Amino acid sequence: MNTLRRLALPVLILLALAWGWQLANRPPPGRALADGTRLEWGRCWFPVSWWRPVHCGWLQVRDGFRLPVVHLPARPWARRAAPVIYVSGGPGGATGLDAATFPAWLDWAQEVDWPSDIVLYDQRGVGLSRPAIDCPEVRAARRAQLASRAPLEEQYRALAASQRTCLARLQGEGVDPGLFHTPANADDLLALVRAMGLERWRLYGVSYGTRVALEAMRRRPPGLEAVLLDSVYPPQAHGEAADAWLLDRALKLAERSCELLDCDTPRARLRRWLETALQRLRREPLELVLQDPARRNDLKVLLDDGYLAWMIFDAEYQWDRLPKLPGLLRELGRDRPAGITRELAQESLDAQLAEDLSDPVANSVECSDNGPFGEAEFARLLRQFPRVAPFKRLDWRYGPCRFWPRAPVSEAFRRPVHSTVPTLLLAGEFDPVTPPEWAEQAAATLDHAWVLIFEQVGHGAVDSDQCALEASRAFWRDPRAPPVPECLRP
Repeated sequence: MNTLRRLALPVLILLALAWGWQLANRPPPGRALADGTRLEWGRCWFPVSWWRPVHCGWLQVRDGFRLPVVHLPARPWARRAAPVIYVSGGPGGATGLDAATFPAWLDWAQEVDWPSDIVLYDQRGVGLSRPAIDCPEVRAARRAQLASRAPLEEQYRALAASQRTCLARLQGEGVDPGLFHTPANADDLLALVRAMGLERWRLYGVSYGTRVALEAMRRRPPGLEAVLLDSVYPPQAHGEAADAWLLDRALKLAERSCELLDCDTPRARLRRWLETALQRLRREPLELVLQDPARRNDLKVLLDDGYLAWMIFDAEYQWDRLPKLPGLLRELGRDRPAGITRELAQESLDAQLAEDLSDPVANSVECSDNGPFGEAEFARLLRQFPRVAPFKRLDWRYGPCRFWPRAPVSEAFRRPVHSTVPTLLLAGEFDPVTPPEWAEQAAATLDHAWVLIFEQVGHGAVDSDQCALEASRAFWRDPRAPPVPECLRP
């Protein structure tokens, strides 16, 4: 009997510790709201370890969508601030909550080491949300055109036809494209906050997610303590109208890459190599054999002037590709394509054929969010950026917003957001798609805003630069008076 008592005591202690551990890491309560919103926690769809608690659930929102939600508790001894809700980019981008991708989030949470629980979710129509919509017809059309020598307009026409085919199929399946726009995504975000019963909370938006976060801020929701915006896409920025400027800006940054990256090739030489490469590839595209990212088989690709421009654009996304830009211009400017050309062409191909971005959601959001944009205005913009005009001239005529249904988004949505919530805005100097100018525009109407621009960084500063990560930690520790991180002090 005494032996049993001696054995029972350690067991009871272990059970008490296990119970206390689970209690300390429990998720916010799931609630059903009067408007039909409902959050239910349940079993995760990926393996979970008892020593690293993760909670999974589904948020039922209006319009019939069910959104997957994942709660990552901070270590109890490190939890010193309100939960941070992550809003992913795109539009149309999946958060990466599937079983194959999710382990990367555990590594990421450990690396950022923020003093908060982190809440992840997929936006409507993408990732694991139900229903999720996609356009495989469009990827098939892009794949078929990679080695095409057909006239440019014929290729544009075929791609637009694939968009129309996808749209007709989705509408035949009962999908309403008008349900996808930023105000609806902000509604879902705020519904998640209410369904979790959060009295205090914070936001971390990345890329398009910053636009959703800004729209949520506009509504002055209770309990929002602080906002971190990384790679800012403000509502007053017109994505389609900015496209030519952004591509021209990317080419100019490539010409300046050595003075910005501390290498020794003069700007004039880089410019000469770039112009020579564009002219040569316009006359005679280069044929490359790359790997299809989905099928893993060889795929022929014609590298022409337009493909090169977008290769440069894509390379500026990632900080670790930036040092390769001078080498790319050297290889193609001297007509000696080699390893750098092939590597960056492959990475650009991977981006074109990526399956984690929903084309129909992206089309619906962008076409609904953006205001009117006529052909005369498009032509005027092209005249401002003649270098990109040869491969942009047909964009307006065959762009999806010429035929894709638009939701009735209010003009008020496109106005700058005013807020008193402490906000840190981060930007990468090289970011080709959400340039630093947009962070500064958004900050101009925020009462407590700090803008930090990081050199030699592209898209997504927190994931690209240790100093940006330190700045985020300092902000979360004290959003109203964030200390200047050591890495930013003169």
